[in-house]
Amino acid sequence: MIREHQPRHQLSRVNLLLGAGVLLLALAGCGAESSGPATGSTSTAPTPDATTGTPEASASPGDEATADSQLTVIVSAGDDVEPVTYELACAAGAPVGESALPDPAAACAVLAAHGDLIKTEPDPDAMCTMQYGGPEIAVVTGTLDGEQIDASFSRENGCEIDRWSLFEPLLGTPGGTGAL
Repeated sequence: MIREHQPRHQLSRVNLLLGAGVLLLALAGCGAESSGPATGSTSTAPTPDATTGTPEASASPGDEATADSQLTVIVSAGDDVEPVTYELACAAGAPVGESALPDPAAACAVLAAHGDLIKTEPDPDAMCTMQYGGPEIAVVTGTLDGEQIDASFSRENGCEIDRWSLFEPLLGTPGGTGAL
C-alpha cells in the first residue's frame, strides 16, 4: 500500500488553524458577562474640599427620611493617598438631596438596576483573569432598599475589575484624573 504524504506546509497550516480555533474558544470562555455600563463611562470620584478634606456636598438631613437607600462610600487610590468619603441618598432609583458624586442620578440608576449584585460578595471560587487593575479600593456601607450592606471593591483581578466597572458611577473612574 502506497501512502501519499501531504506536504509539510499544508500540515502546519492545518495545525495553525486548529490552534487558532482552540484559542478563540478559550478566550470566549473567559469573557465577562456584564450588562452594566462597563466601558466608555467618564465619571470620576469626587474631589475633596481643599479646606476640610471632605466632599463639597452631601445629602440634606431632611431628605434622608424619604430615601430608601442611604450609602456611605469610601474610596482610596492607594496607601499614600487620603481616602475620599461621600454620601448618596436615593429613592425609587433617583437621587434625593445633594451628593458630591459627579452624576448622582447615574449612581442611583446603577443601584436600582444592579443593587442585588452589591449585596453579595463575589464567588471566591470563580475563575478570574489574573490581571492587576490598580491599587484602588472602595467600601460601601449603609442601607440599600431597606437592607444593611457592607460591600468591598478592589481592582485586584479581572472579576473585581468588572465589578468595579459595573458600579463605576458610584465608585468613580480610577487613574488619570488625580481624583482617585
